[in-house]
Amino acid sequence: MRRLLAAVLFTAATFVGAAAVDESAVAEAVSHYAQGRFDQALALFLPAADQGNISALFHVGLMYARGEGVARNLAEAAKWFERAADGGHNHAQFLIGHMYSKGDGVPVDRVRAHMWFTAAAANGWWKAREAREKLVDAGMTPQEVTEAGKRYRAWEGGRTGR
Repeated sequence: MRRLLAAVLFTAATFVGAAAVDESAVAEAVSHYAQGRFDQALALFLPAADQGNISALFHVGLMYARGEGVARNLAEAAKWFERAADGGHNHAQFLIGHMYSKGDGVPVDRVRAHMWFTAAAANGWWKAREAREKLVDAGMTPQEVTEAGKRYRAWEGGRTGR
């Protein structure tokens, strides 16, 4: 019982004490990134990404995908992009869809690719609609398309509670 109480109090204190993401730090990181100062950008992006900042998550993924300030690692990029995509970042949704369609850093998964392309298209990323059509034309089965639609609706439905 004592351990449970300690765990609950620790969790509550951590939640209450958690600082909000400093948006000025993210803006400064974007500036560093744009000017090619990748080490400084990463130092600011990582804490914000750890707190769930969508822009920071996307940029860390981009840095891993391009090998900017870190060793190029598509598997690591995919992890960051998927977190940003899950948070609603339309470019990340498009990129992770592309990665799943091609097997870049992740196993080929046409259902997940279609789902993320659908999310990106619904979120205003016009190239995603074309990419999704090409994916279907490349041989997706009707069952895969149906499953992708189910996953998208489940994902979108889960976002309304956020």
